[in-house]
Amino acid sequence: MWDRSRTYRPELHYMRGPGPKWREKNAMVPARKPARILEPLVISWLIPAASALLLVVVTALVFA
Repeated sequence: MWDRSRTYRPELHYMRGPGPKWREKNAMVPARKPARILEPLVISWLIPAASALLLVVVTALVFA
C-alpha cells in the first residue's frame, strides 16, 4: 500500500535557483548611470548664498 507520509515535498530539498540559461534569457538591462552628478556643484554656491541672504535679513531686522 502507498504511504501518504512519504510524498515528495520539494521545499525540503535543496534548490539552487535559476541557472545560466534562465539568466541569459531573462537578463535585465542595467540602469544607466547619470552623466554627471550635480550635487557638489549645487552645494558649492548654495551655502554661501544662503549665508549672505540670512546676513542681509538679520541686518535689516536689527536696523528696522
